[in-house]
Amino acid sequence: MSQDRKRPPAFLAWWEGLDTWKQLAISFPPLSLLLFLINIGPFYQPVLRSIFYGLFEGGIFTALLAVATRSEREKRR
Repeated sequence: MSQDRKRPPAFLAWWEGLDTWKQLAISFPPLSLLLFLINIGPFYQPVLRSIFYGLFEGGIFTALLAVATRSEREKRR
């Protein structure tokens, strides 16, 4: 049984140890920027629309990341 529950890498242990609001504050800006660049680049959206989509989709992906982190944290406990 102990082999099934391997310890996560140090970065994941640190990430899962953070409070949820800290995870949100850390992950929202880079995800928003990444999604902005995707919308303005490959999708050829206008700049203002890309900004809106980046912020909107960044919020959604940040929330999904927080939910996934919480479920993985609970699975390991």
